[in-house]
Amino acid sequence: MNVHIYPTPFRNESRILKITRSLKEAAAFDRIRIMATWEEGLAEEEDLDETRRVVRIRRRIGEGRNGTFWKAARVGEWSWRVMHSLREENIDCVNAHSLSVLPLCVLLKRSKGSKLIYDTHELETETAGSTGIRRVLARWVERVLIREADAVIAVNDSIASWYRRAYGLKRVWVVKNVPYRPDSAPMKTAMLRDACGVGGEAILFLYQGAMVKDRGIRRLLDVFSRLDEGRHLVCMGFGEDVDLVRSFARKHPNIHYHPAVPPSEVFRHTCGADVGVHLIENTCLNHYYCLPNKIWEYLNAALPVVVSDLPEMARVVDGCGCGWKCGPSDDEALKLIGGITVQDVQEKRERALEAGYGFGWHVEERELLDAYRTLGFIGR
Repeated sequence: MNVHIYPTPFRNESRILKITRSLKEAAAFDRIRIMATWEEGLAEEEDLDETRRVVRIRRRIGEGRNGTFWKAARVGEWSWRVMHSLREENIDCVNAHSLSVLPLCVLLKRSKGSKLIYDTHELETETAGSTGIRRVLARWVERVLIREADAVIAVNDSIASWYRRAYGLKRVWVVKNVPYRPDSAPMKTAMLRDACGVGGEAILFLYQGAMVKDRGIRRLLDVFSRLDEGRHLVCMGFGEDVDLVRSFARKHPNIHYHPAVPPSEVFRHTCGADVGVHLIENTCLNHYYCLPNKIWEYLNAALPVVVSDLPEMARVVDGCGCGWKCGPSDDEALKLIGGITVQDVQEKRERALEAGYGFGWHVEERELLDAYRTLGFIGR
């Protein structure tokens, strides 16, 4: 059996869904178990198919309490319950999908004689939320335990290089969090324009995803509030900055809020925009090296992109000429976005469309399965 451990309610964790689906289709394991946290309204056990099952474990300590102590207490209690629920199982391979569960996964490896894969979804110790004593402890735990891993996976080349340098690892596998290629070619839709009342002559910029601190939402709002109605911004998603977006939308007719849509509807909505934007702020090393999956979703829909001039995002734009890199100041963003013309968008769209044929989960899946093949779970 293969066990994946990730301390979230597991509603739609796309990376783990893609990984486990690839492993199922490769017949790497007869059973795959995803251990998650339980929340009100979610089933404690959920079968995704005949091979994959999600098991949500309840937490009872410190619910509703904040602070490092209570978070650590909840992780400790949940980890014990996960260990208890797996006590009778034979586990061939255990996957740690975050640093917080790496100690638990090391215990499972040692007690079950399993292989351990550490799948780092980001630069785990260098996030914006990891500061002070929390960062010191995180770095110590990762440095001590990462050598227990039989394979380490990173989400892009820059982060893989960082892990190799920091811990002297010989190999870190790179599996980008890229979406599946759509079944059909991207076709322009009118869904966003109709929903937001944007005329066909305006250039429609789209930000989709979480509207939270450091994602550049405030910056986008400030920039578009200074532009004319030839350039519209739609922020589609959820998060703590939704009220801020709504406030700007009430004052500026070229700024709009659109609620999050179901995953099955994201592609068609994205196809309704002209340009995708992601101006994440360089507030930590994790952001500096990030390559958000939203970039790939924009390109899947043949949208050229405006992105922060940071290494991994710049590599995508430079590699295929499918967009624009934006410097860190508001004036740079205003000059760049305000200077984009309809003709520019059309030219970049052609390149975005060409770029779309060169990526997809089917490409990343090869590296993923090679990692498992090296560990002996798939026939060589």
